[in-house]
Amino acid sequence: MARWIGTLNEGSLLRRTLMVIGTFVLGSLTFVGVMSLVLVSVARAVLPPHETSHDKESAADTTEEADSEAAAGATKTALGKTSRSKRPRPPSPAARESAPNAD
Repeated sequence: MARWIGTLNEGSLLRRTLMVIGTFVLGSLTFVGVMSLVLVSVARAVLPPHETSHDKESAADTTEEADSEAAAGATKTALGKTSRSKRPRPPSPAARESAPNAD
């Protein structure tokens, strides 16, 4: 190993520079290739599988059902049945008078 390292130090400056540049390029390409492979593998594991044409038809049926349910919900709100947030009401004066005092 020591002899091999010693031979890298020999030769002209141009040869050593080209060796360093070549090593850098090969290392960069290797790093990009490995990281691409890892990221694609992780993305395939995390994301759902690609839909086929048969799956798209069943998905279209599901969206039609959801649209009809949403339309039914819209008619309820159009009839004046809107949802309101429930606020706690203050006690009435009669309830305040009958409540025991914490004095």
